[in-house]
Amino acid sequence: MCNLRKNSRKMNFCPNCGSKLYEKTINDSLVKSCNTCEYIDWNNWVYVSCVIAAFTDDNEVLLVRLKGKEQGKLTFPGGYRDLGETLDQAAHREFYEETGMVVHNLELYKTFTKDEQRLIWIVYKGKVQKSEFVENKEVFEAIYIRNIKDIDCNDLRGKLTKALLIDLLS
Repeated sequence: MCNLRKNSRKMNFCPNCGSKLYEKTINDSLVKSCNTCEYIDWNNWVYVSCVIAAFTDDNEVLLVRLKGKEQGKLTFPGGYRDLGETLDQAAHREFYEETGMVVHNLELYKTFTKDEQRLIWIVYKGKVQKSEFVENKEVFEAIYIRNIKDIDCNDLRGKLTKALLIDLLS
């Protein structure tokens, strides 16, 4: 039995040559393809977010408390990779933007996926010195915890934050 996935994007013209795209089935997937240059739109784009679990010398992990529509929720510093950045560069930039601090000794830790949001979390572990947090447009507080019992789990941003926190502190 075929499982055709409908292409949800509204791309009608080839990004390479500008010709009209036509629907066709390849490998049980409904895709859009260019008859001129053979470009195929597989509709498999995802958002890549670099997240940092930064630990102090006292083995406390840093979490940030968000502003905006998720006011007060706790999560790890991080955010989307910009085009042209390496994953490491994105991780360092996002950490600095959300905390005003510099993270050191980054190493790739784990990845999480959330297909319903087309999201990949690239998780790094790193070291941070306790220093002055800088409030910004996204975050109003940084906290350090040693044990998951130190916080109310209802304050966590979502399932990925909770899964990562449990994984790190177990």
